[in-house]
Amino acid sequence: MSEQGDLLRCIVRSAHDAIYTVGRDFTILTWNPAAEALLGYPPEEIVGRSLDVLVAPDRHADQREMFSLLGAGGRLERLRTRRRHRDGRWIAVTLSMSPLASDDGELLGFTVMARATSARERIEANLQALLEAAPDAFVGVGDDGRVMLSNTQAELLFGLTRNGLIGRKVDALLSPTLPDDPAPTLNGEESPAELLAPGAPPTPTLAHRLDGSTVPVEVSMSVLPTEQGRVRCAVIRDITERIRADDRFRQLQAEADRARVEAQLQRTQRLEGLGQLAGGVAHDFNNLIAVIANYATFIAEAAADAGLTEIAGDAEQISKAAQRGADLTHQLLAFARREVIRPRPLNLNDVVTDIEQMLRRSIGEHITLDVRLAGNIPSVTADPGQIDQVLVNLAVNARDAMPRGGALTIETELQDVDENYAAGRPHLNPGRYVRMRVSDTGTGMPPEVIERAFEPFYTTKPAGQGTGLGLATVYGIVTAAGGDLNVYSEPGMGTTFTILLPTTDAAPVDTEAPAESPDDVHRHGTILAVEDEPALRDVLLRILTGVGHQVLIAPDGPSALALAEAHEGPIDLLLTDVVMPHMLGKDLAERFAEIRPDSAVLFMSGYARPVLASQGTLDPDVTLVEKPFSKAQLLTAVQKSLER
Repeated sequence: MSEQGDLLRCIVRSAHDAIYTVGRDFTILTWNPAAEALLGYPPEEIVGRSLDVLVAPDRHADQREMFSLLGAGGRLERLRTRRRHRDGRWIAVTLSMSPLASDDGELLGFTVMARATSARERIEANLQALLEAAPDAFVGVGDDGRVMLSNTQAELLFGLTRNGLIGRKVDALLSPTLPDDPAPTLNGEESPAELLAPGAPPTPTLAHRLDGSTVPVEVSMSVLPTEQGRVRCAVIRDITERIRADDRFRQLQAEADRARVEAQLQRTQRLEGLGQLAGGVAHDFNNLIAVIANYATFIAEAAADAGLTEIAGDAEQISKAAQRGADLTHQLLAFARREVIRPRPLNLNDVVTDIEQMLRRSIGEHITLDVRLAGNIPSVTADPGQIDQVLVNLAVNARDAMPRGGALTIETELQDVDENYAAGRPHLNPGRYVRMRVSDTGTGMPPEVIERAFEPFYTTKPAGQGTGLGLATVYGIVTAAGGDLNVYSEPGMGTTFTILLPTTDAAPVDTEAPAESPDDVHRHGTILAVEDEPALRDVLLRILTGVGHQVLIAPDGPSALALAEAHEGPIDLLLTDVVMPHMLGKDLAERFAEIRPDSAVLFMSGYARPVLASQGTLDPDVTLVEKPFSKAQLLTAVQKSLER
């Protein structure tokens, strides 16, 4: 027995593992050389002392509880923990502990075998801890396609216990399954965080649960080479909530887009309704203004011939008031997109350059005008006079918003409009546009003002300082040209109007303004005049007969056709209103051409939609004098029609 004891002591002394024994009172009884090498204490210094000198203070109670379990006959294998070195360092160790009993079974104490934890064991321990703390499921899959490693989140995801997961084919858990050879491959020396980092980009797939249900997941995978072969490491994230959130976001976005489109459509419909009302009112007012203006001209001419200068001056004031009324009706018709326009291909930069000096005079010296024109922009199709009107109206609005001075900026640039940009704008189609921005540094507008900014007669200016037709006119002109108008403004931050006009491949065309014919040069002819307004019929008769024309007068289309058939002599010109009861002027002209194919036709109207082509321009074979017209304007138009 002594020889056996000596042999055991030799084995303990020569063992590579630290071996020490602990009494039932938790004092150290024996201490081998390997223990001294591991923890730094020589036997004479450590034997007889409490085991607590090696254990962290917060683990003393745990240590005693473990020994109590060992005293009941248990064993503890591969416990990873820490022990204090003599120099104060903490050493990571792996412990195996068992009870120490005498030959008759009496508990003498406990035997502890300690070994320094290797780098790989530390990685494995840290990895397992990291796996358990990870918010995502993790599985390691061997070359045989079976799960060999998992964490708690994987158990929850698949509805299986750890034992149920280990050894299960990954094909039964995921579809599509894990790729066989994804990149990148790890080299086995990575940190735990690097082992969990995603390799290949996440792949949307389905996880199959034990109860037969599926869960949408996202899988990231890397390959870890080990001594036993490759391990495919897959991080599996449940994306159910993300998909729900994405679906809800798309739903909310669709609802917001729909609400924005509906609001824009309602606004457009409201403006269209106001436009129809404005167009009808303007048509009637044009007739009245034409009567007032021409009778004022008759009075002024008669008074001047009689030497009644005061009466002639009064008539001139009536003419001026009538002209202001005519300007208002033109603005109404421009808003309603019922004004006669004569568009042509033009370069927007040229229009801005031509009107720049006038704009500088209009806004005053206290406001700086900055013009920034992009080079080589394509042409647009528009009425240059109307573009001038747009710029003047926006400049005047900007001036009024900057009473203490500021800056007005006009910019042009080419812009491509895609379907997304055009989606919420009823007047805008995808394509290439020239963008013109007019920005000021003025007082700005609150949202409730922006909402109504383009309505006719809506103004925030004091009484007598604005008609409320400026922005309404701009809106009508831009939309009639196939473009789009948008305003951005905040109180105190200024206002920016953005205008988009569709481009054309046609080169800019220059046109000269027609000159009025001298009053004393007229070709006389027979004219069939058709006008439903009695007072205006009298005006037409007086003007035309006054210069020597023979005039046939009719109140409507059927009466005019009857006169044309009954008249035995030639009729050189049909002069007809466009909008009349019983028969529109365009229909009358077609019927008249069947009776008198050699006669010319001249339309007169300020509300010319019935004779306009689809793009809002005059048909090529249509000539028109716009109401309210002056005596000179009417005679000039008649003379040109007779000379054709």
